[in-house]
Amino acid sequence: MIELAPSLVLVDFDDTIVDTGPRFQNARRALIATLRDAGFPEDVAHDVHYNQVDPVMRKEYGLGPRRMGPSFVATYERLVRMHGVERDQVIADRCAEFGRSCFGPAPAFEGALDALKRLSHALPTVIYTQSGDMEYQLSCVRGSGVIDIVREDRVHVLERKDAAKFRETLDHYGVADPLSAWMIGNSMRSDINPALEAGANAILIETADPWEYDLVDPHSPHFHRIPTFTAAVDYLIS
Repeated sequence: MIELAPSLVLVDFDDTIVDTGPRFQNARRALIATLRDAGFPEDVAHDVHYNQVDPVMRKEYGLGPRRMGPSFVATYERLVRMHGVERDQVIADRCAEFGRSCFGPAPAFEGALDALKRLSHALPTVIYTQSGDMEYQLSCVRGSGVIDIVREDRVHVLERKDAAKFRETLDHYGVADPLSAWMIGNSMRSDINPALEAGANAILIETADPWEYDLVDPHSPHFHRIPTFTAAVDYLIS
């Protein structure tokens, strides 16, 4: 695929600029450990949460922390019904607390805000993010310091990213040729594949501890793997 000079760079927020993942991953691990300690087989608890309960909650609440408490409690309650045991309010409250621990602005990766500043000075840049609660997501973007670098009208929050929304976003910012657009993000499912399907360029920021939901095959091999957002910015503006 021919790579044109960038006319627009879309940058994911969570786990690209800010380190959101550990909070979510640690909460999920704490949930599974608590359910195991309560007597439920770990593999069954994992399957119920990841494959049965959370997909339904993503549809109801969208992506982001708002679903985590309800999802965790529903996982526990489904296991209770499956095994015919008495529901323990203390355990249910603990599951809900794990979900609440996912809220709030996450810290920026080292050097990420400086890299964003360099990128936005060199190339037209948009923060391109998703959440089931758009106002909450905007509050996290504001709290991270990103708004001090990229104006709020250049922050695009969607309920869910896909190829059609990616194309609409390019149209919104006046990009006629997707080949001149770049997407930087950590999710193959939500960042890289929609960009590739739309005909744009993409850079995958490799995550040491990825979420299972993000682990899908690439739409095509025509994308770059780069270890950090700072290194991705260096690549684009070099």
